[in-house]
Amino acid sequence: FFACTHLLDCVAALFAPLVAMSGLSPLNLLKTAVWRASFVLRETGQALERVGCQLQGIYSHEERVNRHVSIASVKYNAPAVPAKSFVAASGLVQGKVSIGEGSSVWYGAIVRGDHAAVSIGKGSNIQDNVFVGGTSEFSPAVKIGDNVSVGHGAVLKGCTIGSNCLIGIKAVVSEGATVGANSIISAGSYVEENAEVPPNEVWAGSPAKKLRDLKPEEKTYLRSLPSRYTEMSQQHADIAALLAQKQADYTHTF
Repeated sequence: FFACTHLLDCVAALFAPLVAMSGLSPLNLLKTAVWRASFVLRETGQALERVGCQLQGIYSHEERVNRHVSIASVKYNAPAVPAKSFVAASGLVQGKVSIGEGSSVWYGAIVRGDHAAVSIGKGSNIQDNVFVGGTSEFSPAVKIGDNVSVGHGAVLKGCTIGSNCLIGIKAVVSEGATVGANSIISAGSYVEENAEVPPNEVWAGSPAKKLRDLKPEEKTYLRSLPSRYTEMSQQHADIAALLAQKQADYTHTF
């Protein structure tokens, strides 16, 4: 016990000048020392691994792995994403894509403008795990109007969606299909190629057929739903910006 106490007193005496110079508390100074020591160990280990691989004729350590980027160019086409829109960290907007103000692309959603152009109007939301794009160079452009809600896991391929529509969860709208304004495609439905859904109707089934006309209260709901996602996307954008700032401050500190 006395030996341990003496050892702690020696360590405290050793760190006392450093504490006075750095202005940090002893606990924070210890954390800093541990972090720097672990960093040295990691770098040393990686350097030794690289030398060993080279001696063995293995050069896999030279391969570059890119971090995920939410907005990326392809075929010299860069997406047009305004500052007042939101693309989640794990989402992807790629190629010839234009997004209107107040629109959002959520986590895991993919909007690809590599085969065909994609345009998304104002105030629309592309929810989690949605795919939007063409399947080949012959695919028509994808056009999504204003205030459109595309439910989780839905697939939109080379189609046109009018304003104030709701595409249900895991619904599929195929190439050449047109969905008129103020319409609902029910969850899990499959809209066939070149199908035309008139405005103000509800379609369901596989293949999707007209179920009924849109009710007045449903039209009000279609207009109010996107604003909730616009508000929520701003909250997520603020949180992401705060986390990025904290990470930058932490990196700068060390």
